[in-house]
Amino acid sequence: MGTGSTSTVTLHECKVRASLLLKDLDSPDTTRATRAAERMRALPFFAGLSLGEVLARRDTVRHKHGLAVIAREAGHATWTQLKQALSDAAPPPALDTGGFFQKQQGVFLNRWFATYDEAAASFAAQGGFLFPFRHQCFVCEADFLQALGIDTADPDWERMGRDWVRPRDSAARARLEVKLVALGYGGRHVAD
Repeated sequence: MGTGSTSTVTLHECKVRASLLLKDLDSPDTTRATRAAERMRALPFFAGLSLGEVLARRDTVRHKHGLAVIAREAGHATWTQLKQALSDAAPPPALDTGGFFQKQQGVFLNRWFATYDEAAASFAAQGGFLFPFRHQCFVCEADFLQALGIDTADPDWERMGRDWVRPRDSAARARLEVKLVALGYGGRHVAD
């Protein structure tokens, strides 16, 4: 950390780093403890203290102090600001095809396959719309999607080749994904 960039770090990883910092501070290894004490001096509360004084006060250091150090090393003034930055950087929810089957009331015969290659062969031979579902793939017809309120006449379906797994045009797929998520077919991201 320390670069000011939080784009590749998760909130969980930051919490782990704070815990490791506190373990280093409490370490019997003088070198590790001294390095940790130096890092703690990034906080105003410890800034005016010598390394020896920080080490002498290590029993007063709490997890929140470790979190604050990690936030500062990531270029943020507070832990709250780091959390907000990571939250803002989180990707939007992705399409969750499981929602197709939770909302479906009609009876449709979709073609199910254990592998993408099997689904792609059926798709090439019989057409339809190819989607992933957990560790499988399925091919459905336009009426299945229309029953879900999905516009199958959207030109982006043809641009992407109606193959969600391996689209010809990833920008077209991204535009469709935004539309499908807005219809309620988005997955949820777990917050730390």
